[in-house]
Amino acid sequence: MIIYAPKCTKSTAAVAGKRPRRAINLETKLNVIKDYEGGKSVMVIARQSGMSHSTIATILKNKNKVTEAIKGSASLKTTRLTKIREGPVSDMEKLLITWIEDQTQKRIPLSTMTITTKAKSLRY
Repeated sequence: MIIYAPKCTKSTAAVAGKRPRRAINLETKLNVIKDYEGGKSVMVIARQSGMSHSTIATILKNKNKVTEAIKGSASLKTTRLTKIREGPVSDMEKLLITWIEDQTQKRIPLSTMTITTKAKSLRY
């Protein structure tokens, strides 16, 4: 006779006492940075915002990325910061987009194979 344990109905986060994950927007991150620069400690900010002290420390560590994103006219409701590509691949992509737009204006039909061939020729 096999006895099965009852299925767990609570989430593992609730059982372990962990807080659920949530995305933090730029506005909240900016407020955390301002509070810290205003003289509040990491622990005080963490208690007031309901976040862990390590989350606050990570936001402060990435302060430059947050301020750059705000200067780059990102929406304050944005929750994810993305990297901007640089280098030869980015340059090739820009050239390829220009070529595709030119071909489209000339009403020349493009296939995936044609675009791939052009991309390979631009790469070298």
